[in-house]
Amino acid sequence: MAELVELPGVARKTANVVLSAAFPEAHAADPDAGIAVDTHVTRLARRFGFTTHRDADKIEQDLMRLIPHRQRASASLCMILHGRRVCEATRPRCTECVVEPWCPSSLAAGCRDKAGQAKAMG
Repeated sequence: MAELVELPGVARKTANVVLSAAFPEAHAADPDAGIAVDTHVTRLARRFGFTTHRDADKIEQDLMRLIPHRQRASASLCMILHGRRVCEATRPRCTECVVEPWCPSSLAAGCRDKAGQAKAMG
């Protein structure tokens, strides 16, 4: 991780993506390796109540406290794909969501202003 973030234009998100995708053993072994926080991870972490932050570094730190080290690479990918496919920014499909029963931001509870609530959730 340390070597990657020293490269020009490479920050933690890119370094985490490269390590987890191309070198999963190195990602698992590196104590500084974390979670790639993109727009989808940011949105889901806030909607799930895992963080109140908007800054990617702070969100990553919050998630690293919650997610065991060896599960961070898969957790990041799962959150990214879930954000793309189900929990979209403006139209989350809560009724199709497998974690909806535990989601504090679920729209399936009958909110009248679903678009407004989705926008407010980040």
